[in-house]
Amino acid sequence: MKYIREQKHICGYNYDSAKYMEVDLYPISDKQHRASYKAKRNEASSLAQQNYNDKRAKRYHVQLVNTNFTQNDYSLTLTYDEEHLPECTDIAQVDRDYSNYIKKVYRWCDKHEVKRPKWIAVAEYTTIEDGEHVGRHHFHGIIEHTEGLTREVLEDLWGKGFTRCERLDFDHGSVESLVRYISKNKRCKRRWRQSRGLRKPVTPKPNDTKWSRKKFEDASKLYIDDAVFWERQYPGYTLNRVETTVTDTGHRHTLIILRRLDAVHGEGRRKRETVRKL
Repeated sequence: MKYIREQKHICGYNYDSAKYMEVDLYPISDKQHRASYKAKRNEASSLAQQNYNDKRAKRYHVQLVNTNFTQNDYSLTLTYDEEHLPECTDIAQVDRDYSNYIKKVYRWCDKHEVKRPKWIAVAEYTTIEDGEHVGRHHFHGIIEHTEGLTREVLEDLWGKGFTRCERLDFDHGSVESLVRYISKNKRCKRRWRQSRGLRKPVTPKPNDTKWSRKKFEDASKLYIDDAVFWERQYPGYTLNRVETTVTDTGHRHTLIILRRLDAVHGEGRRKRETVRKL
């Protein structure tokens, strides 16, 4: 492997304004280096969105949330009471219930001249496993706080059981924790949904010449916990953490997670090295 690829995933309009960014560093072949721009873009998208890898799918969802939502927006949980709980096999009714809920939110916004919100939601369904019910139908979501759309309104419009609506917490990877929590139960079926018009993370053309092999190896081993080193590489950002893995082919892949300096709240940073076989 002759080259080290640096692929940025900018969660915002551009490098200078985005509040969150992830950077992949990994070795590539000469053929990958000489590939077309389209092939490089496809590879960049697959880094965070490969369907066969659940961890990477979650990573893309984290990027999507950081691109479209802020600490002014809401996390939302909707559950059913016994009176309104659909049959465990009636997934279609569960989906209709959420669709109807969003329509009610939109109608309320239109009536009160409030901007319709962007949103992301996951329905988690009751599943039958070995003749037993696993889990209970409910929804987790993230919804935009447009001016005039309060937590009380969002909770009252559900009307089918318990609701919880609270401000998003972007400190110390809390949004990442929320996305992981949403996808926590692998035994239950889930469906990810989102509103139209969400911005995708920006994946600029990769840089295959910034990092030499020696600099990459030193960075991934000697400077893994050195915030000053990484913040010097990416001015304007502060380090959240660095993760480095070793693939079954023996190649190292390093992920750097950063936040814009003026978007960081609280004290301290979390940095760790994770070396494991994929």
